[in-house]
Amino acid sequence: MRREHWYTSTFMMKCIVTAVALLALAGCQSDVAVHPPEKRKTAFLGESLGSFVQMNQSDAQQYFVSGISALQAETWRWAGRQAVLRFRIASTENQRYVMKFAVPEVVLARNGPVRLDILINGTKLEELRYSKDGVYEIEKPVPPAMLKTDGENLVTIEIDKPLPSDGKGPELGFILVHAGFRPAG
Repeated sequence: MRREHWYTSTFMMKCIVTAVALLALAGCQSDVAVHPPEKRKTAFLGESLGSFVQMNQSDAQQYFVSGISALQAETWRWAGRQAVLRFRIASTENQRYVMKFAVPEVVLARNGPVRLDILINGTKLEELRYSKDGVYEIEKPVPPAMLKTDGENLVTIEIDKPLPSDGKGPELGFILVHAGFRPAG
């Protein structure tokens, strides 16, 4: 009487390959320790952020989150489609947002009139429209509820129609000279 085997040669081959693979993996060791990623903080603990930044001050880059290019002519910087800056303030009361910027003729010639939106901590503070090039300064009171003293205040400035990238650099939207918060009065 012939006895039926519960295994086949294909089954046995799969078992052997699996066993060899497991033995090979068991012998692998890594000198690199694997840890979960650290929680990232937006604040530079050793640096003291202020409430205002000139684009040419020596520590200006600590105020930039994104969208701000290198210093030009020792005075100003290009901002892209969306520029984000960060500030700390001592009080939320009687603050005004101030900004000196330029809308370049080259942007208007290519795109026509542009719109700039200014957001404080994600809430729209102002919408500005420009059809003429030039240097502009704004000063706008900020409602205390939009600000915080226990952390960073993020200012986002968005332009609706920046110059497209030439493939070598970023989009170019507007020129920024200074920005931040100043006490009213």
